[in-house]
Amino acid sequence: MLTTRSSKRDKTSAFNTDMMFDILDESRPIGSLVFDKKAMKAAITVVARVSERHDERLYEALIRVMTAAEKPPPNPWALKDAGGQTLALGERVKQSFAVSRGEESFSFRKVSRPFHLYRQGSEQSLGSVGQEKFFSRTLHMNLPADFEPAFQVFLLALLLALTMENLENLTRY
Repeated sequence: MLTTRSSKRDKTSAFNTDMMFDILDESRPIGSLVFDKKAMKAAITVVARVSERHDERLYEALIRVMTAAEKPPPNPWALKDAGGQTLALGERVKQSFAVSRGEESFSFRKVSRPFHLYRQGSEQSLGSVGQEKFFSRTLHMNLPADFEPAFQVFLLALLLALTMENLENLTRY
């Protein structure tokens, strides 16, 4: 199970409003997530262990927020690797998401506290992403190991984008 913890800020990022997280597999750091609340973008870095050497892979979750007057594009959220290849897509459907990864389609929606991932057409949860307890600052990605870490963190970035958008809508009134 992957989890996150808030990253420590250095002198250059002390006044930065980005949400910064370390990604942990068990207690071992494997990457980072930096969520830019203003641009609604996330930079995901995952270090994958390939035999005895470490292979650092950079990903970008492009998240675009629509105004009420705009017609949303077919896929406003995308997970891309450093080469620009699209690895996953997400489309907002009310307070949930339709997510695709290659030929697979999923529904990512809130059941109780965390969001759960379902295969399209199934009501059996594959796992959950989000905050397990209300007073916890730890976010988790409790999904099967066949979902690569970058995809799991992409789901977390979708959840953060929805949360920030909902907070912004509350402050408008």
